[in-house]
Order: sequence, then structure tokens, then C-alpha cells
Amino acid sequence: MTSPGPRRSPEVGRLGRLRASLSNISLLLAVAGGVALVGGAILFLWVPDIRQFAITLMALAGVFLLLALVSSYAVVRAAVVGRRGRYTTNTFVMITTLLGIVILVNFIAFRNSIRMDTTATRQFTLADQTIKVLAGLKEPIRATAFFVPDQPDHAVLKTQADDLLYEFRRRSQGMFSYRYIDPEKEPGFAKQYEVTTFPAVTFEATDSGKKFTVPAPPVTEQFFTSALLIITGTKQKTIYFLDGHKERNINDVTEGSEGLGFAARKLIQDNYQIRTLTLKQTGKIPEDTAVLVIAGPKSDFLGEEREPLFNYLRDGGRALFLLDPDTPQRFRDLIAEWGIQLGEGFIVDQGSSVSGDPRTPVVQRIQYTESTQITRPLDATFFPGVTKVDLMDSVKESIEKKDPLPIEYLPMAVSSFDSWFTRDPERNLFNASLGDKRGPVAIAMALIAAAPLNEEPGSSPAQQRQPASIVIFGDSDFATNKYFSAYSNGDFFVNAVNWLAEDFNLISLRPKEIVFRELIVTKREFNFIRYSSWFLLPIAVLLLGVMSWWRRR
Repeated sequence: MTSPGPRRSPEVGRLGRLRASLSNISLLLAVAGGVALVGGAILFLWVPDIRQFAITLMALAGVFLLLALVSSYAVVRAAVVGRRGRYTTNTFVMITTLLGIVILVNFIAFRNSIRMDTTATRQFTLADQTIKVLAGLKEPIRATAFFVPDQPDHAVLKTQADDLLYEFRRRSQGMFSYRYIDPEKEPGFAKQYEVTTFPAVTFEATDSGKKFTVPAPPVTEQFFTSALLIITGTKQKTIYFLDGHKERNINDVTEGSEGLGFAARKLIQDNYQIRTLTLKQTGKIPEDTAVLVIAGPKSDFLGEEREPLFNYLRDGGRALFLLDPDTPQRFRDLIAEWGIQLGEGFIVDQGSSVSGDPRTPVVQRIQYTESTQITRPLDATFFPGVTKVDLMDSVKESIEKKDPLPIEYLPMAVSSFDSWFTRDPERNLFNASLGDKRGPVAIAMALIAAAPLNEEPGSSPAQQRQPASIVIFGDSDFATNKYFSAYSNGDFFVNAVNWLAEDFNLISLRPKEIVFRELIVTKREFNFIRYSSWFLLPIAVLLLGVMSWWRRR
């Protein structure tokens, strides 16, 4: 006969049920606390308007978790102290340490950010000119950007503007700040800044109160930099382009054309006024002329036009000549007064030229001289159908004899050692017997003249104020719309104008136009790209798998 087991007292049963109830309650408290903690953290990070509620929710979660810990202290202690608990604790410590390291690295990276531009045209890198302008700010500048966030087209432009404005602030040494205004929610700001069309960005000099608004689109570095130049009080100078002799057209902005519209637009972005000058009508060169540009004349000037041109240069004027092998004779005679002889032929360069065209020399960085600031920031440039800019024989003799001259000659760019000058319009083989002259030869030259070559310095009272500055190129094609944006061609032209106008702080590499790059392929190439992306990579992975399986056998 089997004796019955010990009977459980009612107190023991009630205690067991109480423990089970506490265990269930602690589990509910732990789950509720965990959910409240995660939810509060999400609200705190992503919904700033109700952060106070999120903090209260996380505090309540802490209370729930603490109550769960107290009510199940023995279970938690056994789980932590036991063998399995020690493994869990070690794992938790390792994960926490790893997360701490990741957070620390991200914090350091955030406080010391490094941005890299991997685009081919350095699209997201500020140009040297912009960096110089930002570094030279004398008073605080604030940009107010008016964008409507709910409109998709505004959102795209706002992203572009934010990239630029962030870089401006980062490079300004604390002198530039920006903010965003929704003109629909805060119309008073738009009225205050007299902005009626959106989106737009208003630049304001906070001390002087000067304002300038840049409409968007486009959102480009060029327009933002121009706005900075305008509101910082940079005096606007006037550049005159000589007209009336079939010169290059500055109003032609057609892509790929032979006009100078792109060049004129760049000068406007550098805060210059651009005007044309017809000497047959005015009879004189205006007193406000900062630089006179003579760009590719095809017909000669009249006899009465010579005197104002000559007097302007003799009295300390500043002129940029873009000449060609077929330049008319009176223009040649004009620069000859300053000891320059323009070639009547072409430079052939087999050592450095555009592929397949030795009559389009490419000037590499080592082919620039350090005689002026104009060429120091430049990369390669090229000159289609260029002729030489040479010194007259009498000047060469005076230099050899070390005789004093009233003119300082500064060659800026030369052809390579494997080049020559020829009068033949077609032959690309050197032949000394036919009059070819070995290079290098000058492609562009600057000069500073106290007087014309055959005059004594000081013979004109105006020369006592300042010497004349002249820049001469043996080509005008390089600055046309067709080639202006290629390499550093446009920078070479605009830098020359900056140097003549004595705006030395503007001499630099300028922001590049944002280029739309389209891949054009034939039907065969398209099919190869399509089918190789579908099948080539999967087949390669399959073959690697088969090879690995075979080796393991």
C-alpha cells in the first residue's frame, strides 16, 4: 500500500500563484517598457514638435523596466550570475563596446568632415575664384533662400542650393551664413526683400545693407559668386569691344558658334559692364574704358580711327588684341608701334597639338611662363590656326645689346620644341629651305609700355600717370563659343581681362558649367551592354562556383 505524499499547505499554493502573477506582471511591464522606450526614442529623433511628450514616454518606460526588474529580481539575478547569463553578459558588453566605437568614430567624422568630389568636371568643388572671394570678405554676408518645400521642382533646386551654400559657409571663415524661408508661410520676409518670384536666393551684406537677388533656376556657383562681388561693393568697370571691322559678335550666344557671347557672359559674371564701341560714330574712346578688346577684326579701320586708338594706348590705356593670321595691315601697324610683329602664317606643332591637327597647338602647363599672374592657375589650352606673336628685329637687337627699352615684354605661352612657323597654308612637314622657322614661338604676349617704341617715356603728360598694358594673342578662335568652355580656354581670356583691369584677385580658374553627359552607343554596343549585364555576371559567378566545387572534390 502506497503512502500518500506530503500535502501542500494552502499558504504554499497561494505563494506559488503570487509568484506566477508577479512573473506575468513583470513580463508585461518589461514588454511595455521596451515598446515605450523604442517609441519615445523614435518620436524624439524624428518628430521634433512633440519631443517633450517623447521624453515623458521614455521616463515612463524607465519606470516600467525598473518595476519589472524589482518584481523579477531573483530570476534576473540567476540569469546574469549563471553560466548562460555570463555568456549573455559578455556578448552584451562586446556589442555595446562595438556600438560605442562606431558612435565615437561617427561623432569625430561629423565634427571633422571631409568631402570628396569624384565628378570628372569637379562639379561640386568650388572654383579658385570663389574661394578667393569668400576668403576676402570684409563684412558678414547672409543668404536668404526662398523655396516652397511642397513643390517638387523647388525641392530639387533647394538641394542644389544647399550644396553650394554649405560650401560657401565652410570656406568663408565665419563671414557667410544662410537660412531658408518658405514664402507661403512667411510672406513678410519675401516682401521685406522685395522678392516676388520663387524660388530665389537673396544675398545681403549685413553691415552696409546692400542686397542682390539671384533667381532660380539656374542654381549655379557662377551666379552666386557674381552676387557676392556685387554686394561687397566691387566697383563695376566697363569693358568695350571694338566694333565696325567685322569683329567677333559678343551678342551671339549660340552653342558652338564663332561668336564671343560666352566670353561676354563670363565677364558680366565677374561684375563687368560690357559695351560695344564704334569709333566711326564716337570718334574717341570713352574715359570709363577699363579695357578695350579688339577681337578678330577682318576688315581694316579707317585712317581717322588710328589716332584715337594710338593715343589711348600711348596715354596709358589697356587693350586686349585677339588677332589671326589674316589680320588687316593697319591693325598690324598699330601693334608694331609697340615693337610687336604679328606673323603672316601658321604655327605647326607636332610635339603638342590636338590629335590629327598639328595646326591646333595645345599649350601644356610647362609651356606657360611665370611672367604674369594670368597663366599661373591655368591648365591646358589650345589655339586653332594660331600665328606667332613675335618681337620686331630691332627690339631683338636692343635686347641682345642690353639697350634700355621703354617696353617690358612678357611672353605668356609658347609652342613646344617640336614646332615651327610656316607661311604655307597646308604643308605640315618642316622645310627650312622654304622659309620655315623652328620653334618654340610665342602664342600670346603681354607688355607694359611707358611709351611707344620710338618715343621717349614722358613725352606725353598722361604717361606720367600709368604705363600702357597690352595683351596680344595670335588667335581669336580659342575664345569663341565653340572652344570657350574647353580646357582652360575661357579662363585664359577672362584672366587676361582681369589682369588688364587690375582685378588681380579675380585671376583664377572659374566655376565650370554643369555638363550633361550622354553616352551614345551603336545598336551592337547597346546589345552587348544589355546582354552582358543579364548573362555575363551570373555566368561568371556560376563558373566560379563550379571551379570551387571541383577543387574541393
